[in-house]
Amino acid sequence: AGDAKPRVQASSDALAHLDDRGTTTDRVAEPMPDLDDLSAFRDLAVQVARAAGRMIREAHAQRAGGGDGGELSVAVESKGSEQGAPAAEASVDLVTATDKACEELIIGTIRERFPKHCFIGEESTFAGGGAADAPLELGEQPTWIIDPLDGTTNFVHGYWPVTVSIGLAVRGELVLGVIFNPLLDEMCVATKGGGATLNGRPIRVGGAAGVGEALVVNNLGASRNPAMNTLATARIGALLQASLRGLRNSGSAAQNMIDVAAGRLDAYFEDGFGGPWDVAAGYVIVHEAGGVFRDHLGGPFTLRAGKGQVLCGNAAVVEDIARVLRSVEPGGGQARG
Repeated sequence: AGDAKPRVQASSDALAHLDDRGTTTDRVAEPMPDLDDLSAFRDLAVQVARAAGRMIREAHAQRAGGGDGGELSVAVESKGSEQGAPAAEASVDLVTATDKACEELIIGTIRERFPKHCFIGEESTFAGGGAADAPLELGEQPTWIIDPLDGTTNFVHGYWPVTVSIGLAVRGELVLGVIFNPLLDEMCVATKGGGATLNGRPIRVGGAAGVGEALVVNNLGASRNPAMNTLATARIGALLQASLRGLRNSGSAAQNMIDVAAGRLDAYFEDGFGGPWDVAAGYVIVHEAGGVFRDHLGGPFTLRAGKGQVLCGNAAVVEDIARVLRSVEPGGGQARG
């Protein structure tokens, strides 16, 4: 079957917090921009991604050099479970002052230019109590979906897979993706129908025909639930038994999607990525690079308000990886949708 677009429907309000249904609160609409006008949105997204990237790079350099402010910038707060929480609820999700400062910069800059646009940001959403486990409903208003610093744990440890991820939906459809790795100075950009580029050069997904030819990346996510740990290791074991060529784990969903879109990795899968901000930009980028986006078992991809599942790459390798993952799925692992 062909790749389906994510089920996304309604939204609004500047710096919106998701409510318990995964929606945002409507406000007075402004005239809709033509999709042909995406260049202005694209240029602004690139501008703010670079600005946030400078903040990340400076904090990274200060930390590495022991300069003033470096330790403060990577001081860790947890969005995960409290110490001593039940094992089934255990998680290790982190946030730093740099995450928050970058999100404020990105949203503030875009809002100044487009004051009636809507915003879904990782840190503001968690500050508002998190998001429900439901499909994300996006409305007519342009809605920016932002991860200001994807790969926070990497950032805390000084590891390079750290990205700024900015997606845009117009009329309920994802149409723009910008991902920037400031430590590698790599800017990946895509608009619907306009192709995908990495530092200005067109990119294309790899050509692996199946598991045996594939270099695959899997993030294990923040959950430390024992049952989830067991299932995650069973999936990896099944892929290895199927003669997977290679396996990587980067800790950044957005970096994974740059690498898949550029053909450096053949596929990325994850069960439990943090929220829509992790994948909104990458969805557009992978599609425009010739790839498909599915859930981890090969069913239709749904952009969710909370944690979600993804498997992306070229159509053939995605189908074969999904086949292997379904073989160890509890209850027989039927593809959804």
